[in-house]
Amino acid sequence: MRIAIHQPQYLPWLPYCDKAGACDLFVYLDNVQYQKNGVQNRNQIKTAQGALWLTVPVHAQLGQTFAEITLGDKKWSRKHLQTLSQSYSQAAHRNLLEEFSSLLEKHWENLGELNIAVTEWLFDQLDIKTPRVRASALDASGVKEELVLAICRAAGATEYLSGPGAKEYQSPENFKAAGISLLYHHYQHPEYAQCHRSLGFLPQLSVMDLLLNTGPEAGNILKQGRLAPEPT
Repeated sequence: MRIAIHQPQYLPWLPYCDKAGACDLFVYLDNVQYQKNGVQNRNQIKTAQGALWLTVPVHAQLGQTFAEITLGDKKWSRKHLQTLSQSYSQAAHRNLLEEFSSLLEKHWENLGELNIAVTEWLFDQLDIKTPRVRASALDASGVKEELVLAICRAAGATEYLSGPGAKEYQSPENFKAAGISLLYHHYQHPEYAQCHRSLGFLPQLSVMDLLLNTGPEAGNILKQGRLAPEPT
């Protein structure tokens, strides 16, 4: 049983989505503190001027979890949809924005609910069938690595697929002691046909860019970047 754990993000990028597709269970880490100035309430798309951040305005205080982070300016969703529509007016599968619009324009109580709903929609479009669960629904507690290990145990994990950035602070010996194999996700960003070709190919955008440009092929293209995980 291989699991991956990640905070809910708004319009996540390709490695996030591929990590979910490369495991047996994906856990939304929805019961931890919100990180200001990260990618939990924003991500990038491609415009005629280059990469652009789409940011969800939030009311956040130190120590609040995703369920406590309320959204700001009510006009943000309309602005995001207008920017997406303008930026991808020549995209082959821009029609997907009609369905996405219905989702984004709903009334969202907090950032966690918004991010998970948007990600679920993206996963469905990418044909990612990995079961998903929220950490808040599991019998697991603790902080940092202690919480990760508790989630692994609660989910019956034998392998934990981590992001490579966590190498700096993870202790492989703690996973080994718990009987859990620690693996690191590796991803090489694939290239695909994008709008605004004069700018060249821009990597590290939201997976929405891949989806609007390639449609039903997006899931297969996403998998092309997956490399064998690195064991510790």
